[in-house]
Amino acid sequence: MSTATTTPERLSPDERKAALAEGIAFSVGSGYRVESQSDYSAVLVKGHRPNHILHLILTILTLGAWAIVWIAIAIFGGEKRRTLSIDEYGRRLVS
Repeated sequence: MSTATTTPERLSPDERKAALAEGIAFSVGSGYRVESQSDYSAVLVKGHRPNHILHLILTILTLGAWAIVWIAIAIFGGEKRRTLSIDEYGRRLVS
């Protein structure tokens, strides 16, 4: 009894680009935006950077009380980045 193993086939450059475009379209539908893109990978960003000037003004106006909120936003809020890549076998690699 023998087991046959199949090796995945390599995709053509156009197929890899199409797979990346499909992955980007899915991510954009989930709220990400494209920051940069090459032939087989893209950097995707979700969220917005905190407006530090506004938080500074609010901290001054509230005599420092707003600083707790500002620190929390700086740590947990902001932009989230991820890299989407397509390898030569068509697998999506997200980091």
